[in-house]
Amino acid sequence: MRTRHLSSLTLAGIAILISGCAATLQTQDTAAPTAKTTQPGVVVPAASAHTIVLRMNGSSVATSASDWPRVQTEWREALEGASKDASSTFFDETVKRMARQGAGTVVDVYVEDFHFVAPGARYTLGIMTGNAFMQARVTFRDLQSGRVFGERNYNTSSSAWQGIFAPTSDKQARAIAADIVKQINPR
Repeated sequence: MRTRHLSSLTLAGIAILISGCAATLQTQDTAAPTAKTTQPGVVVPAASAHTIVLRMNGSSVATSASDWPRVQTEWREALEGASKDASSTFFDETVKRMARQGAGTVVDVYVEDFHFVAPGARYTLGIMTGNAFMQARVTFRDLQSGRVFGERNYNTSSSAWQGIFAPTSDKQARAIAADIVKQINPR
């Protein structure tokens, strides 16, 4: 009987620890519904789903933060990985824009605010690192014409109550990137 309770408590403890690993992601489509659709959303033509181009900037609060280059790196790596998983070609045009031929989708990211927490800091300093969060607006555009396919707001956050297993900025960037690619290529 005692062994069964110990096993149950152990499994419950593991479940609690693992549950803190996922990033909390809130999204909101900002485009109004059109006459053709009853719900707002991002509608990307199938031809534009094979090439994804990242263009990233942010508010003065975000871009003047010392961790801004690290946030850009996390986004680039996360979106590149998610694009690869979806068999899409990825380009980062955050620094230099290129004239590209063919169909594609520009992911225009505007980071309004963030608090960067690296995994190492979370594991060594725990809750003293604070809550990782990111507030960003993403506009999905046609690569050739610039026509807007849709826009979404993304908010992620972690809580000190999740302890050392709270989602760090890299997990939050991956969660957002996965949703972005899903919007572009839901097939």
